[in-house]
Amino acid sequence: MIAIREANQGPPTFRGQIEALKPASWTAQEAIQQDVGMGVVFIHGAGKDGASAWPKQVAQADPGWSFLPRGVEGDDAARDALRILADAEASDGAHVVAHSYGANAAVLAAQTDPAVIRSLVLFEPACFDLARGMSEVEAHIAAMTPVFDCAGDPAVSTREFSALFAAGMGTEPPNLPEDVLEAQVGKLRALRPPWGLGLEPAVGLPVPTLVLTGGWSPLYEQTAQALVELGAQHHRLTGAGHRVQDAPTATEVLRDFW
Repeated sequence: MIAIREANQGPPTFRGQIEALKPASWTAQEAIQQDVGMGVVFIHGAGKDGASAWPKQVAQADPGWSFLPRGVEGDDAARDALRILADAEASDGAHVVAHSYGANAAVLAAQTDPAVIRSLVLFEPACFDLARGMSEVEAHIAAMTPVFDCAGDPAVSTREFSALFAAGMGTEPPNLPEDVLEAQVGKLRALRPPWGLGLEPAVGLPVPTLVLTGGWSPLYEQTAQALVELGAQHHRLTGAGHRVQDAPTATEVLRDFW
C-alpha cells in the first residue's frame, strides 16, 4: 500500500518544543504506514499537493513511499517539517524528497533531527536562506518582497495580486476562471516568503543531499550552486521546466541516489 497522509492537526511550534510535540500531537486521523519497505516521504511545493504533485513517482512507487498532502492551515515550513519527522520516525528513518517551497521543510527536518532523515532529494529547491548573497537570489527577493508585503491588503484584488505575483516571478499571470484563481491566489497570499524561514547556513545539510534542477532558471541554478558549496550533489534533468520531477528519468535518479 502506498500511504497518502491526511493533514495532521499538530501545533505549529518548532525546535524548542519539538520533543514535547511528539508523538502525542499527531492525531488518530494520521494514517499509519502498514507495508514494509524503504521509507520515503514526498513533500510538495506551493502548487499541487499530495499524490497529484508527484504523478510519475506515484506510478512507480514502492511500499513505504508516502505523499504528504497540504495541511488544512496551508503550507508552513516549520509545521511541515514536523509532519515529515513524524512520518520518518514512523518508518524508522526515511529519505525525504521535496519540490520547490517544500524543500525548506525538508531541510528544516534534517537540520532538526538528522538521525531519522536518511537523505534529501530537492527538486529546484527554493531554499533561499542558504543562498543569500547570490545575485539572482537577491534580485528575486527584492522583486518579491513588495508582493508578499501586500498579500494581506484587502484593497488588492485577487487578479491584481495574481498579476503582481507573476510580474515578480517574471512570468505571465494565469488566465484562469474566477473560482480557480481565487483558490490559487488564496494559497499564495497565505504563504510565507521562502526566506527568513529558519534554515541555518551554519548547520548546512547534515545528511546526504541531491539537488535536481532543470537548467532553465538562473535563480534555481544559483541556489543549487550554494547547496553544492554546503556539500550537496547536483544533477540537471532538462525539458520539464520547474517540475523536474516530471522528467522521464526522475524516479530512476532517485533510486540511484539511494
